[in-house]
Amino acid sequence: MKSSLRNNLVIALGILVSVVAIAQGISSYQLCRAGMSALLDLRLEQVAVRMHNGFASSIPATPERGSQPVRDIVITIHRPGAEVPLRSTDPALQLPEDAAAGFSSEDVNGEEWRIYTLRDPGTLIQVAQRSSVRNELERETAMTTLWPTLVLLPLVLGAVLLIVQRSLRKMNQLGNEVQDIDASHLKPLPVAGVPSELLPFVGSINRMIERLAQSMEAERKFIADAAHELRTPLTALQLQADNLQPHIVASNQERFKELRGGIARSGALISQLLRLARADAPVLSSTNEATDVAAIVVAAVSEVLPLAAARGIDIGAEEMSTDKVAAPGADVAVAVKNLVSNAVRYTPDGGTIDLCARTEGNVLWVEVRDTGPGIAPELLPRVFDRFFRANVDVEGTGLGLSIVKAITGKYGGEAVIRNRDDGQTGIVAAVSFPLAQAAGVAAATRARRVAEQQNGSHAQGTAASHQLHGRDA
Repeated sequence: MKSSLRNNLVIALGILVSVVAIAQGISSYQLCRAGMSALLDLRLEQVAVRMHNGFASSIPATPERGSQPVRDIVITIHRPGAEVPLRSTDPALQLPEDAAAGFSSEDVNGEEWRIYTLRDPGTLIQVAQRSSVRNELERETAMTTLWPTLVLLPLVLGAVLLIVQRSLRKMNQLGNEVQDIDASHLKPLPVAGVPSELLPFVGSINRMIERLAQSMEAERKFIADAAHELRTPLTALQLQADNLQPHIVASNQERFKELRGGIARSGALISQLLRLARADAPVLSSTNEATDVAAIVVAAVSEVLPLAAARGIDIGAEEMSTDKVAAPGADVAVAVKNLVSNAVRYTPDGGTIDLCARTEGNVLWVEVRDTGPGIAPELLPRVFDRFFRANVDVEGTGLGLSIVKAITGKYGGEAVIRNRDDGQTGIVAAVSFPLAQAAGVAAATRARRVAEQQNGSHAQGTAASHQLHGRDA
């Protein structure tokens, strides 16, 4: 199970709040019981004092049996030397006359009583109350102090969850920003509004992104420069081979043909390297344009149509969306032509290639479906790796799908390769690009977000400047 900072914080704070609430509840319960016990003792003492001050006559001399409630106190007044009490609310209860003055707990008739004894030379006044009744009154009163804790504890735990979620909202936003970063979108994370505890972490990520961007730019420049440097001698070599062909004897024509084929393959590899370098280049805002994909698909089919016809391959389009995408036409054309040329290369003579362009939500998909041999399932995850070739028997450079992946990723699209699942052999190669209108809305949203972040940073800087000037003053 993966560790979650949010869950850890919520659990830790929840346990802390619960422990504090339980401790507070227990202490409140005990304090309330102690206070209630003291209050009941005070009541016994006050009754005894009142009896001593002349209220004893209010007690009936012969009270009726059963007239004394169980929960009420018992009052007994004795005269020195008398065998029976002078006054008593319950004559059947014989309180111990030798009880110590003040408060005491005594066992009378198998039941514990709390007794207050007041002695003077002519009178013994005792006021008693059942301990069971006192305990019940104490518990009832103390339980009322627990209700606020029981009600507030769930509310506090909910507040803890909400506060933790709000506190980690910026971290979640940074996580979403990191997910949007790829080889074609290496942009630093925003620091406006980031908590000070996260600034070192965000700064480290931004420095890593900067180093990665520099490394990838150096790699792209090396590939482009190397391809440029190799193109000139290969072109000269191709011209020399063309000029030399008439002078090659018939017995060496086959070997010379292989030589020219090797030169052509090298030239194709260099051209692919240049396309890959351009595909890896960062996106410029000026390159965002609305492109008609239907026209590009038609052009790609027209380009390979003579070769397909010569091999008896049926190639055509099933569905053509008229929507436009937010990507340069040259890059879209490279991606589509690579998929179409791959399909022609791997489809056997007499096969079928179907193309379609359809709109799904805010993206437009271009799909190429062929009847070739397909790709082994274990090799599918590697088809976009550079220089990887699933079928080494078919001539190629292993860069075509890498270029397709780089182009689609650069403009916020996707590239997908999968085997057909309709009972026929072959693969389905598809690329997607954002629609022009959807990309415009997203760009406006990103621009507004950047402006808000910049305004927030400017406001923070202004406040800091005012504070600094105030200190200087």
